[in-house]
Amino acid sequence: MHDRTDVPPDRQLVALSPSEMPATQAALTDWCDEKLAQLRAEQTDLEEHLLIATSNGWRLRGLQSAINRTRRRLTFYDKVKAAVSAGFLVVPNFPVRVLAVRVDRARPRRTEASYSRSSWFDAKPDLLPAGEGGYVDDRVLFSDHSYSEADGKGGTRQVQCYVSEDYDAPDFPFAMVKPAVIRATEQAMALRLFDTIGMVENSSGRDPIMVGQLLDPRGNDRRITFFVAWWLHTRDL
Repeated sequence: MHDRTDVPPDRQLVALSPSEMPATQAALTDWCDEKLAQLRAEQTDLEEHLLIATSNGWRLRGLQSAINRTRRRLTFYDKVKAAVSAGFLVVPNFPVRVLAVRVDRARPRRTEASYSRSSWFDAKPDLLPAGEGGYVDDRVLFSDHSYSEADGKGGTRQVQCYVSEDYDAPDFPFAMVKPAVIRATEQAMALRLFDTIGMVENSSGRDPIMVGQLLDPRGNDRRITFFVAWWLHTRDL
């Protein structure tokens, strides 16, 4: 079994000017290569243990879960490396208004909710490998299935019920975004790389920054945000 010495050391990447960015990007790419090598070694070890467990008739649930987790993390860091190699810059995890998510299902899973604006109707990205699936709107289409029922007191009461129906096409705020920004966003979407694409939230609604995000499969809102495009008009300065 590989020990913790195989884990690539953490690095502090600093760029104080645009001219220093290529070296920083190259260092991040190298780190991704090391991280992927570590995860592949971990996967090999786990698969070897799975073969031993299978041959001995041992329970496999824990091992199989560990293998699946490692595979998901390999997919994640493959996408991180691909994004860096494509020239996208890592930026802080700003509050983002998600506009599109990448999925591989023809239809969303059926869900029901008692409120039409429930988060149950947020489209969930499938955390796919690069190049798979397609982008849909961040909100799932739903229909009103509300009905009346007896209230037990001789009357009736209204029961609110909304049911998911289908995905919708991404809806970008064209009135707020210049064509050049839209084109850059379309080019990023064509790579089918980011799990979500959105706009950095700001109170004025001006100077939109478009970003792509990769969601860490470990959850807890872990994510990496990449700069896609920005528009600034000097009258706003």
